[in-house]
Amino acid sequence: MAARLGEMLLKLGALNASQLEQVLRAQAIYGGRLGTNLVEMGLVEEDQLARVLSEQLGVPCLDHDLLREIPQSLLGLLPLELVTRYRVLPVSLDGKRLVIAMADPSDFKAIDEIGFITGLVIIPRVCSELRLSIALERWYGVKRPMRYIPVLGGVRSRFAPPDQQPAVLETPWGGGGEEPCPPERVSLPELADRLAAAPSEPEAVQALLAYVAGEFDRGALVRLKHGKLVGVRAVAAGEEVAGFSGLAFPMEEGSRLSRVVEERRLYLGEVASEAEGRLLRAMGGELPAPALLVPLTIGGEVAAVVCAQDRHGRLGGGVFELQRAAVMAELSLEMIALRKRLISG
Repeated sequence: MAARLGEMLLKLGALNASQLEQVLRAQAIYGGRLGTNLVEMGLVEEDQLARVLSEQLGVPCLDHDLLREIPQSLLGLLPLELVTRYRVLPVSLDGKRLVIAMADPSDFKAIDEIGFITGLVIIPRVCSELRLSIALERWYGVKRPMRYIPVLGGVRSRFAPPDQQPAVLETPWGGGGEEPCPPERVSLPELADRLAAAPSEPEAVQALLAYVAGEFDRGALVRLKHGKLVGVRAVAAGEEVAGFSGLAFPMEEGSRLSRVVEERRLYLGEVASEAEGRLLRAMGGELPAPALLVPLTIGGEVAAVVCAQDRHGRLGGGVFELQRAAVMAELSLEMIALRKRLISG
């Protein structure tokens, strides 16, 4: 199924061969559906993916307006165990015809069982895995997989309903004078190309922080070493932060940073502890202030953390995209490490 989807996207010109190879490698390492990886990596728009899936499976796309308000009586038609097992969502009922959202409408076993339990005629509709996961969490409380990480205050992505968008954090940093010229923004597809071409870790880190610099006021990458976070590189207003590389930051037990590492979950919110304070001050920031901390997982373990700060209220809106950028960086660093092992072996 993944191969057919990839071939269709190639024929449509939505992907090139290099991008398809990149996302297939990501799928092999991180799992999930090919389409989900495509959306997360910024290579295909979600609506475009839905149209292609509809053509591939011969099943109409779901009307996304149906996800906004689902009556409780409708939600009660399916037991939670069934919803969780098959990852389906009832969205409308017309007489004896029950429309359900599914990521895989070719799962006839699920359709048959749902029809048997409800006594209704089941009408499947294609829904992207990403959008479906967010809707299942909203309506049934089904926890999303780790790849769709929840953030403080709720979900934040362009697919989440308005009542689930967290408030944008606005925190003045003080100071005055003219605003510096913003750095050039790097799009997610451009970042994917840079990371795919990166020959070594420094180039991959540089590409990732070039993206961060275009989205936020400050950003940094720190790696884990013997229970400490060691500075790799930091940028502020698009410029390198002198003296950041090599600085060590001990992680306090129970701090936001330690929880990000232990739980492998990102954090968005205000930080003020000593551990985060040392990191943010080394980046040139001030406390207390909001921060976005995103783990980078290599080989199943958190190997580094991306930290972003911003005084323009862009942290909340950038969570989903920075998570996608981190996935790309993880893949790039995995491939660089693999090349090193092959060459040394």
